Amino acid sequence: MQPFVARPSPPALLALCGALLAASLLPAGASSSGERLEVGDMVMMDRFRAWRAEHNRSYASAEEALQRVEGDRQNAEFIDATNLRGGITYQLAENEFADLTQEEFLATYTGYYADDFGANDHSVITTSAGDIEGAVDADPGFSCSMDVPASVDWRAQGAVVPPKSQSSTCSSCWAFVTAATIESLNKIKTGKLVSLSEQQLVDCDSYDGGCNMGSYGRAYKWVIENGGLTTEADYPYTARRGPCNRAKSAHHAAKITGFQKVPPRNEAALQAAVARQPVAVAIEVGSGMQFYKGGVYSGPCGTRLAHAVTVVGYGADAASGANYWIIKNSWGQSWGERGYIRMRRDVGGPGMCGLTLDVAYPTL
Repeated sequence: MQPFVARPSPPALLALCGALLAASLLPAGASSSGERLEVGDMVMMDRFRAWRAEHNRSYASAEEALQRVEGDRQNAEFIDATNLRGGITYQLAENEFADLTQEEFLATYTGYYADDFGANDHSVITTSAGDIEGAVDADPGFSCSMDVPASVDWRAQGAVVPPKSQSSTCSSCWAFVTAATIESLNKIKTGKLVSLSEQQLVDCDSYDGGCNMGSYGRAYKWVIENGGLTTEADYPYTARRGPCNRAKSAHHAAKITGFQKVPPRNEAALQAAVARQPVAVAIEVGSGMQFYKGGVYSGPCGTRLAHAVTVVGYGADAASGANYWIIKNSWGQSWGERGYIRMRRDVGGPGMCGLTLDVAYPTL
């Protein structure tokens, strides 16, 4: 079963929605329709109304409300079926994105496009184990044969700014990952954790598309040429592209002098890099990830890279025994594990959802 894809609503449900929308304007106990309504539909409508109240959601018209209640119904069925399926190490839940189709969600909450080194591997990854492939040769500064800790969590070291939200109006995940990795590097090198400006990148980075997608590789290049990034407080996020404020863009709260690539299809190399600092990766948004609540995400997903995220650590889940990456996202702190997702590690090949195919980190 897949998340909601728009299709004609069942007549009974449309009748129900119309009746209940009309009934909401009548006194308690009154009826605006002679339709006999199914108990299951009534339960689903109550569930939608509770969700709508919790998230303070309103719609421009009754027609849109009808469309959204049908979307919420199909998504809720997918979520329930997934959680009842068994044999998986993660859970889904209705969240603020529950009334969006999968297409709508991907169009508004992603924003990565492949750099010159983008991947064209579209194989599907599930939970199968495999051998680690490749050799470390992109960055002479480290080797995957070096001793690395069994687990790393840069949040515990105070080196990670809490997750932020790119919002539904700006496809700028690339800017959030660029800022996040530089924030962490700045903390590691200087001892100061400063929240940096994504808006500066959206407005001023001439190599990328602002709210119309971008790549962290090009963004690192722009930051180097600009001499650094200013703070989020100095140049706050507006979730839309505007003219570059060149005066503020000349303020440099953190800088980098270069960036490195990690060899693709090599989780050992990625682990060695993450042991040194948080890194940028790109992923396919896998099945159900829109509704991820917690646990170790294990797909299914392929490698059509569309979203940029930050790997801030790795470890092993005590309950399931599954090895995982700790991923910082840009969908707000109400999503997932307070804005983070744990994704299955040591699956071989391109990694879970392609996360080993485009790995980079800034240097100073």
